[in-house]
Amino acid sequence: MPALTPSTDQVLTFLAVLRHGSFSAAAKALGRTQSSVTYAVQKLETDLGIEVFDRTVRAPKLTPQGKALLPAIRRMARELETIQSTADGLTRGLEGKLLLGVDAIYPSARLLPVLRDFAECFPTVRVRVGVESMHAMAEALMAGQYMLGIIGPMVERYPELTYLPIGGVERLAVVAAGHPLARWEGLVPAEAFRDHLHLVLASRSKTPRRKVFSLPSAGIWRVNDMAMKREMLLAGLGWGRLPRHLAEPEIAAGRLVQIRVEGVPGVDWSLPLPVYIAYRKNEVLGPGATWMRDAILEAATEPGRVAEPA
Repeated sequence: MPALTPSTDQVLTFLAVLRHGSFSAAAKALGRTQSSVTYAVQKLETDLGIEVFDRTVRAPKLTPQGKALLPAIRRMARELETIQSTADGLTRGLEGKLLLGVDAIYPSARLLPVLRDFAECFPTVRVRVGVESMHAMAEALMAGQYMLGIIGPMVERYPELTYLPIGGVERLAVVAAGHPLARWEGLVPAEAFRDHLHLVLASRSKTPRRKVFSLPSAGIWRVNDMAMKREMLLAGLGWGRLPRHLAEPEIAAGRLVQIRVEGVPGVDWSLPLPVYIAYRKNEVLGPGATWMRDAILEAATEPGRVAEPA
């Protein structure tokens, strides 16, 4: 009966051939002979009882079985990287503390189980969790205030950071139940917002403010605390968007009303805001931070399309 567990060498060789497009290029990249690369792939196929590469074409390409196997192989490669990173970290010693930054829009319900498990696995590591918004999170990461940061799409503007997708956060446009805009049924036209304030989440960042995709309004008020923004919306000061996990309880209680906003050209506000786990490229994560990063990645359950931040 064929073995079902590929070796480390087989996993890395398989991915190298796929990445570099040929056995010879993979051998060069790995610093090995082509025959050893060919043997590793053949051994993988023999052990699994399937062919993973079609060799009848000039450049090897995945067979249907190879394509089906690819996600599992990539998961194994990530697990191997985690094992190596953890082993490297253990030789340096476990961190005494872990500094985690969380963007204000991120649902705490996704993070709390990870923190609970971390406390059980690493009882000696002290954790400090801070909350930032938008560019302030990226700047805090680069300044070393956090080892890991949960951050929105603005991370793409910071080449110093490594970032991995962990889903998205849907936001709802809402007003207080007694606000004039709450009386509208269906799509609220742009001109209806002209006499009302737009409340937006701001950042303590030193990065110059980007343009807010807003509708004609009586003005834009910025607030750098999500809880305060929610209170201002509940007080009827204006309209704005809240993450779904914050808006829905207030809507269910009748304190807020969801409104359908006529869009700004070129901006789809119905799309989830993409979120990432990020860290400095020159940062060597210890075993605790590596575990935390991987656990947050595994907890991500909402992959989706991307939206413009506002």
